[in-house]
Amino acid sequence: MKKLFLLALLILCPQLALAQSTFNASSQIAVKSFIAAANTTPVVIKANSGTVYSIDAFNNSGAIVYLKLYNQTSTGVVCGTTTPYARYLIPFGASSAGGGFNLSNINGDSYFQSITACVTTGIADNDTGAPTASTVIINVHYQ
Repeated sequence: MKKLFLLALLILCPQLALAQSTFNASSQIAVKSFIAAANTTPVVIKANSGTVYSIDAFNNSGAIVYLKLYNQTSTGVVCGTTTPYARYLIPFGASSAGGGFNLSNINGDSYFQSITACVTTGIADNDTGAPTASTVIINVHYQ
């Protein structure tokens, strides 16, 4: 009887049977991945307007570092001079395992000119401290 009821339910409500297959990831979402160098040279994520949907940041150094995103023309960004549009603290791990974060925003954050990033060792907008080479990984998912 239970099987018959379940079969009748699936026939009458076919969307229930297909519920798991209805999610489709957008093919428009791109990923820019970079390993921070031992400098504060800006990294262009997207050279024109776009939307940031997710950020993965990993830190294997022995100190906190900061990811700063800018909403300015990519040639106009100077780390330590330009005011960031968004700021993120990237924690480090208590051991060599590292630390970090994953931030997802289904609605996204709009950048009207470009999406550009800098990684520094200080929280201040005017900080120009460079991270240790090859200790910070950033993945920005954008459209």
